[in-house]
Amino acid sequence: MLDPGELQELVGYLVRSSRLSATEAHRLVHEVLGFLQDTPEDFVRRRHRALQGEGLPNAAIFERLSRELSGWRFRAPTYSERQIRRMIYG
Repeated sequence: MLDPGELQELVGYLVRSSRLSATEAHRLVHEVLGFLQDTPEDFVRRRHRALQGEGLPNAAIFERLSRELSGWRFRAPTYSERQIRRMIYG
């Protein structure tokens, strides 16, 4: 996580290099940092909801989640379909 000084430096950079206001840049930085702090479990739950919304059946969703986890920004172990189900449904 960035310290407050680095956050302000990043916000300042975004304001100078884009059309964002300071408030918008600050909100953007915090949203991106929140997104990057997802755990594999958070990612699985979020993606499951999104893929369900696209109308995919669970079997296809579980297979897709397994593939996506292997290439995601965090190092996630290889999860079985059962482990993915437990992340979603508890």
